[in-house]
Amino acid sequence: MGLLTFSINVTLDGCVDHQEGIADEETHAFFTRLMDEGGALLWGRVTYEMMESFWPAVARGEVDAPAAVREWADKL
Repeated sequence: MGLLTFSINVTLDGCVDHQEGIADEETHAFFTRLMDEGGALLWGRVTYEMMESFWPAVARGEVDAPAAVREWADKL
């Protein structure tokens, strides 16, 4: 049986709203490494739609982003 890694972004006060804060380069680099270790990502519909509406544009270079953020977008 394979390894399942669960990840959720949550603030110290319990906020889980991905649109409330922007992850920094260190956070993007961490999750990029985590994606390298996994075989697949599983998202719910709302998260998928939120991610799909923004990250492809970053990967295409249509959004100005630091290197770690662009690497995250490319891997997605």
